[in-house]
Amino acid sequence: MTEKNGLKSIVTKVKARIDAGQRESAENPPWIKQVAMLTGVLAAVSGFLVVRSTAITNDAIYESNQAILSQTEASDAWSEYQADSIKAHIVETALATAQAAGPDSHAALTKEAADLRARQPKLKQAGNDRTAERDRHLQTGLKWLAEKDLLGYAGFAAQLGIALASVAALVRWRTPFIAGILAGALCIGITLYAFAAYYGLAP
Repeated sequence: MTEKNGLKSIVTKVKARIDAGQRESAENPPWIKQVAMLTGVLAAVSGFLVVRSTAITNDAIYESNQAILSQTEASDAWSEYQADSIKAHIVETALATAQAAGPDSHAALTKEAADLRARQPKLKQAGNDRTAERDRHLQTGLKWLAEKDLLGYAGFAAQLGIALASVAALVRWRTPFIAGILAGALCIGITLYAFAAYYGLAP
């Protein structure tokens, strides 16, 4: 008898909880169902932004490394250009002052000076090319970093939208839910602008 009373008491408690849950569901406003959808969409967008930001960071690091390499190559080219210029000047000075030098020595100095001067245009061009290449890599790296900053703001807006939607569902207050939708729209807008800026479509 005691066991039957105990079982009946448990069944009664379970039924009371089910009825209470049904009453709470009936009291939920219609927009509550949209909270899960908004949260899911913003979570997916937030995950995409994290992956994209990581890829952009890697690209920016690569461009920075390439800029350093180009700068090193440009410095080497300019150093060699200056060294050849100094050598050529020394040889030309020796030619001008060595009046007593034999024909063979004079011809050798003349050839050496000509060779040194002939190398300089190529070295100058190489230095200019490497410098321009360095500038291109720096500009590309800055472009990546600018997009990363924008996506960071978009990620913050997505997280804010998720937080506001969660608060709205918790307190059954629609105003935070609407604010969450606006934050999500801002997130999407910033993301689209970042891609448009990357592809040169933004003003």
